[in-house]
Amino acid sequence: MAETTSKWQKRVARWRASGETAEVFGAREGFAASTLRWWSSKLAREKAATGSVEMVQLVRAPSAPPAPAGTVAIDLVEVRARITVEDGVNAATLKTVLAALGVRGVA
Repeated sequence: MAETTSKWQKRVARWRASGETAEVFGAREGFAASTLRWWSSKLAREKAATGSVEMVQLVRAPSAPPAPAGTVAIDLVEVRARITVEDGVNAATLKTVLAALGVRGVA
């Protein structure tokens, strides 16, 4: 893998994890928001071409009120899906949600 691609994979991952807009993150890190979005798009297209599945980090929002058992909450954030799965979720329902979002490779 080229050094430049590796560098941008790390930057895009840090941006996504930050929850910031491309403009805020880019300004803080010293590069253009448009460049960050371009690399994010390029890397996503390459990933889609390989059919790989991205692993995600589960983060519980400290200020969110507790959800009822079996709740699945989906927040669309900059054309990404943030899925919160609480204890007791129905596996068939979760599989249906993931399929509706186009997530491949779900067993």
